[in-house]
Amino acid sequence: HLDPPTAQRFDPAPTQRSAATDPLDPLDLPLDDPATTTAASGTVTAEELDEAIFGFDGGATADPAGPISGVGLTLLVTDLSRSLGFYRDMLGFTEVDQGAGNAVLASGTTRLVLREVTGAAPISRRLVHVNLEVDDIEAAYERLRGSGVRFTYAPRVVNRGSRLEVWAAAFRDPDGHGIALTQWRERADA
Repeated sequence: HLDPPTAQRFDPAPTQRSAATDPLDPLDLPLDDPATTTAASGTVTAEELDEAIFGFDGGATADPAGPISGVGLTLLVTDLSRSLGFYRDMLGFTEVDQGAGNAVLASGTTRLVLREVTGAAPISRRLVHVNLEVDDIEAAYERLRGSGVRFTYAPRVVNRGSRLEVWAAAFRDPDGHGIALTQWRERADA
């Protein structure tokens, strides 16, 4: 659940940011970009893509009561109070606990630990990308834009399997971690 705070900011035009301004961090690179998949492993079939995304048999044999009951992430941040303001107040995570230099936030079964590391070197944005799943990506996108979140791209398809596709809208946290709202949808043509 993402509740909007009252602060207002406006997104820059999408053309203001590009891979040319930061060639090591393309902001608008879809997950199924042919240049990255072809360079890494040749042509990828729809079945291989389904297996990579959903597990064997496209998820048909997945055990929902398996040993993993949720996902937890730890993000190293340079200013804990600023990051709390972003994740708790702007994105709508609930603060569960806080200690010296860290905070634990939750949303559903997801746990997010923010650990303050002052003086940390800038992050490599290609190493961390957090996907926040939502039920209605367009509504969540509009709500967060209204609360001041600056997106690098609006909702669009970023990955397509033979049965499902992932819609995403990306932005960054105050430390530059890549974050995306994501929504899984059945393909209309499947």
